Amino acid sequence: MHQSIGVAFLLLGLCLDSAVGAAAQDAPISPAEAVVDEATPDLLPPNRLCPTDRKLPRTMRYTILPLHGDIIDPSMSIAMKEVNGRHARTSNFNALVIDFGITGGHQEETLALAAEIALMRKRVPIIGVLGSAIGPGAMLPLLCDYLVILDPASEKVLVDWTPGVDMSSANISADIGKFFEKFQAFTISPESTGEVIRAMCNPNLDLFLWRTPDNCLRFGTSAPADIETVKLSSGTDALTGFSGNQLITSGLALQGQGGIDSVGTALGAEKWIAVPGIGEKILTQVKSRLAMESKQATEALRTGFRSVKDARSIVAAMVEAESIARASDPRRQQYRRSYSREWTNGSGSQSNSSRWSFTRVTTVAWQKNVDASITAWQTVLNMYTQASTATSQARLIAQKLAESDSAKIDPELRGEITALQAEVDALLQQGPMLDVKGNSARQEIEWLRANRNSPVF
Repeated sequence: MHQSIGVAFLLLGLCLDSAVGAAAQDAPISPAEAVVDEATPDLLPPNRLCPTDRKLPRTMRYTILPLHGDIIDPSMSIAMKEVNGRHARTSNFNALVIDFGITGGHQEETLALAAEIALMRKRVPIIGVLGSAIGPGAMLPLLCDYLVILDPASEKVLVDWTPGVDMSSANISADIGKFFEKFQAFTISPESTGEVIRAMCNPNLDLFLWRTPDNCLRFGTSAPADIETVKLSSGTDALTGFSGNQLITSGLALQGQGGIDSVGTALGAEKWIAVPGIGEKILTQVKSRLAMESKQATEALRTGFRSVKDARSIVAAMVEAESIARASDPRRQQYRRSYSREWTNGSGSQSNSSRWSFTRVTTVAWQKNVDASITAWQTVLNMYTQASTATSQARLIAQKLAESDSAKIDPELRGEITALQAEVDALLQQGPMLDVKGNSARQEIEWLRANRNSPVF
């Protein structure tokens, strides 16, 4: 699986000879002889003569979207999504150039970008300019309608991924198979680039290259009997990478001469006009927004931990406050000396009954004791509300942070969020107990208010 790419492509040098031999039999039109009718709105690139290749406008107004760095950074897929969303009609440009410089990433981010590339490809042609692509994202350039190499002479591996090295799963083979099934849905041609991707995902497969009679590239894991083929990989010689020369030789890429401004020449466009300030601007805006969100996430994290600390302190103080409130119950024995009753005779009044009743002094004392107890229980209830509010705030912060793009960018932040969630979970486990205390305080207050004017024993 880790053998030299040079071994995997030992026969690749035969590709051009095979293609030329087959072409000589069919006498195809050479690039120099390809004539395009001026009335035809589209033309084919001079060095891609397959009739099924996507046709391109004569005048190409392109915007550039650079995809550089580790694609675990969500700014790439977010920027691609926003280019799709903001420019659904693509009135400003009729081609998108993706400048690939991917240094790593994971399968999840690769699939997210693949989906956005496939969506944009439905609207305009996508031209990939390949600097390098490492990791699962190495497959993304193969989703472009055309791929251009600006430095073909370099033997440096530009497309490089060894399946499984970026995974820790116990069943790597099955997971890679699932990844392939999802990714293949975004490929342009299952019988060509789709087969290349299959071979990249499965190092046990052979990969063959040939050209059809109408000069179209085909790749497959088995060789047709009636057409000359070139074997690109064999058995355990995993198709883990391509150099610039190999990409061009195999027909997967075109050769550019210079910078991106020369890509139009490789594509055969009559006019290659840059439309600046779209893709790059959106990516810059996304990165700026994510940086701000990261700063806000850090502040929110501090607030979350502060809320947890406040909730713990309040819960601890609530135990003592509840004890004080229970001791302040006006019915308790220590208050009995404050109350006295007298015999009242009802004769001469509207009522003829006589009974014992509390004196006015006793009623006033009862009311004062009830008010003090209400205050004590209200303190408990307020603490219950404050603890619940602080816990809810911390829980909401942890939830929002876990769903944020900042958490996807920053592994350290994800660890802090996990720690905050653990603290919140511990507080939530006390929730039923706190509810009992809160309901008890509420009931005591209601009873005291109902009986404030009538001493009860």
